[in-house]
Amino acid sequence: MNARFFREESGHALAVFRILIGFLATANCLILLASWRDWFTEDGLTPLSHITGASDVVHLNLLYGATSEPLILGFLLLTLAASVCTMLGLGSRIATVVLFVCLVSLHHRSPGMLNSGDTLMRQWTFFLMLAPSGAALSLDRILLERRKGPQPEAVISAWPRRLIQFQIALVYLATLVLKLEGSSWWNGTATWISGSLVEMQRFPLPGFMLQAPFVQITTWYTLAIELALGTLVFWKPARKWVLLGGLALHAGIEYSMNIPLFAGIICSGYVAFYRGEEVRGWLERRGLLRRAEPGPA
Repeated sequence: MNARFFREESGHALAVFRILIGFLATANCLILLASWRDWFTEDGLTPLSHITGASDVVHLNLLYGATSEPLILGFLLLTLAASVCTMLGLGSRIATVVLFVCLVSLHHRSPGMLNSGDTLMRQWTFFLMLAPSGAALSLDRILLERRKGPQPEAVISAWPRRLIQFQIALVYLATLVLKLEGSSWWNGTATWISGSLVEMQRFPLPGFMLQAPFVQITTWYTLAIELALGTLVFWKPARKWVLLGGLALHAGIEYSMNIPLFAGIICSGYVAFYRGEEVRGWLERRGLLRRAEPGPA
């Protein structure tokens, strides 16, 4: 059991995950900055007096009671800087800690703007904060090699990657259980309902997608893929096909529903189902990474 969950492996899978989350956090910050006054100021949509329970529960919120616009803008820019540093792997440990604290503070300041992707981003950042995510594919690594010369392969514990796997499986299984509590998923009409929510629509679906038998196919396909992503994905022969099915599912959601960055955030965790050596080998075969030099005997 210990060998399976805590064995040492290449840090490249976690590094790719860090890059993806840093990129998505950067994109998220740029989206927020485009309309920051609407979300974070007293003249916007969510003044402090309108945030339910803001004074009843103690939260990790560095913006608690803040109404100064320069302060809020500076905080958003700090979040952006931490996101970029996380993506690049520059001061990775500090960058991920700062990013986590900033995201939690922003989310408690304006919870009305959140979707489940934001919740996952907080959790992913928390995992990165506690893991050696800058051990590979990072500016930290480059600076280390400039100071001390070529270094052996970056080796880390598999446990952070396993945590990401388990989190993804739990998300899909919990979502599946909630879906099965309603009749529309059983009778095959649920995707007609979601596809008809005009207020959440990004691009309209072709008319035939909202008619039988396509509604039944997409409804039951969703249930089958979510079940597989919580179970079969751990079986290596099925892994690739299950993950491709998940990508197809979220591509459809991304096309049809306006849930900013949700698909990218959850799918970024798919890389955790591959060992670090598998990810490193994939990068090497495509010329994106030079072959690792063997370490000293």
